[in-house]
Amino acid sequence: MINVMLVDDEAIEREGIRMILERNRSNAEIIAEAKNGKEAVEFATTHRPDIIFMDIKMPEFDGLVAIEQILQTLPETKCIMVSAFDTFQYAKRAMKFGIKEYLLKPSKVSEVLEAYDRMVAELSEKNELNERLEQASALVEMEFILTLMMDHVHEFNAEDWTKWLDVENTKGFAAVFSFQSEILRPDREQKSNWYRTLKDGLSRLPYDVFVGPLTGYQVPVFVKYGDYRMDQFARDVIQNIQRDLRDCQLCVGVGAVIADLQDFSRSYQEALYALEQVQNHSGAKYQVYTEQMAEKRKERIHFEEEKELLEAIKKGDTQQATFLFDRYFQSVQQNASYQARIIQKTIENFFIVLTRMTKELGLDRNIQMSFEQFETATQIREAAKAHLQRIIMQIREWRSTGVHGLLMQAKEYIEAHYQRNITLEEIAEKVGLSSYYLSKLFKEHFQITFVEYVTKTRLTEAKDLLLDDRISLKEIALTVGYKDPNYFSRVFKKETGLSPSEYRKQYS
Repeated sequence: MINVMLVDDEAIEREGIRMILERNRSNAEIIAEAKNGKEAVEFATTHRPDIIFMDIKMPEFDGLVAIEQILQTLPETKCIMVSAFDTFQYAKRAMKFGIKEYLLKPSKVSEVLEAYDRMVAELSEKNELNERLEQASALVEMEFILTLMMDHVHEFNAEDWTKWLDVENTKGFAAVFSFQSEILRPDREQKSNWYRTLKDGLSRLPYDVFVGPLTGYQVPVFVKYGDYRMDQFARDVIQNIQRDLRDCQLCVGVGAVIADLQDFSRSYQEALYALEQVQNHSGAKYQVYTEQMAEKRKERIHFEEEKELLEAIKKGDTQQATFLFDRYFQSVQQNASYQARIIQKTIENFFIVLTRMTKELGLDRNIQMSFEQFETATQIREAAKAHLQRIIMQIREWRSTGVHGLLMQAKEYIEAHYQRNITLEEIAEKVGLSSYYLSKLFKEHFQITFVEYVTKTRLTEAKDLLLDDRISLKEIALTVGYKDPNYFSRVFKKETGLSPSEYRKQYS
């Protein structure tokens, strides 16, 4: 609807224009009428009309003075001047305010409607332009966040971003919002509603933010840092936006403040880690990254890098293992503050762990190594890498010819395909053994039958899935390879002593 205000000291004139619009234009709604310039200014501020029909000669002050005051606060409002005087002086003053429509009393119906239609067309054109600019700005914001988040190389430089966004010499931090819903698979419209609610809520709050795209259930945001506590920011957002959200809970992780936009990806990773802590603690809604969390995260990254390296070695992947070892060694150096003796002990401990792993595989060789004779980190790294490459060659040879290698391939195949109805014959063909001999070797070496191992693998995964109460029991059964949910429940209870529902209730 187009909101219209009529201003004239003569009621009959206001009534005449009202009747013309109401009878001929269904999109026009008369929201206010004023009988003098003073009322016109007051009513315009209160009702915010799209179009004003303004008489020029009125008590208090004339229409041109009223228009001048109104346009100072409502510059987008369109005005149509109405006068009984065909005076060039009035028209000239009106043009100074950008007013192009001027009607003489008494106005013909066609003249009133034509003037109205021209103003509506200008409003539509302006609104369309504003919408396009808003969409363009939103896209620039999203691209800006993605560029910072992923540390992309982009054809835009810092000056280009500053033209669109006020980010020059800006301190800030990353925040990652997450929608946690009981709806198992929310549709696109539902997620779009959540996203719009978050964006609208952030725009209402006194924080300067740039909002990234919704990916999965997460929205990354860059927040300009001001004179406030970051936990206050998190609380304000949760409290103000949660009440407008339906079917989901909002939580947020907040990264550390950075002084250079190029460090945003670091703050983003910290925000993700903080969000992970929120999601691991029932009832928590937000978490701000702290120095204590930084130490724990450093330990976890070190552990995960070591785990990933051991996995590549176990598979005999020389190229990947060498790459991961270089990354792991870099982490070891940093944690040891580049002190050679600490690095030496850490790498020796790594080879102790590696010896244990190879024995579990069935490769019973002592591959531990002392690095006491080396004085620098570079010497330790090169010696360790050469030793590691020899070990990988031994593992590769053993995997290709040894019985344990074949059995490990069988186990890995089960772990990769347990979700479907795999058979002993299928796996035997894969590793090049008869099904009878594979079954016999499997039982001898692992003290568990093929079927028992498949069941164990499926139930291990099922236990993890049961911790997420958003996933139905039927979906879990299908995910881990059971077409019949009732059969899945019986197998689960036989192995664990609890039904899936009881397990979820006890551990989630």
